[in-house]
Amino acid sequence: MMVVLGALQELTVCWKKIGHYNMKCRWIPGTAGYGESMLNDPVYPIANQHSIIETDEAIATVNVVKFEVQLYKARDEKYLLDLQRVQGPQFLFLDLCAALLAQVQVI
Repeated sequence: MMVVLGALQELTVCWKKIGHYNMKCRWIPGTAGYGESMLNDPVYPIANQHSIIETDEAIATVNVVKFEVQLYKARDEKYLLDLQRVQGPQFLFLDLCAALLAQVQVI
């Protein structure tokens, strides 16, 4: 899970831990990262949505991609990563998925 969280951090994705292997995530294309403290804090910047979307609210809300990540352990040290889009443009979500897979060196 630490590899997945590190990859999400590199892609400037905000997340909130729901369970040990389940995260609610939000990605706004073009936002700056939140630094290394994201891995150490129990709650991540997803909680305060109004402070993030202040400058150009109309454009930012259209491009926000919300999704959930669930990690499953399969047999023989194999893992399955389930990404489910909750809200936002489909193509931006697919771009994010491709970038995440490249970041964790699957493709």
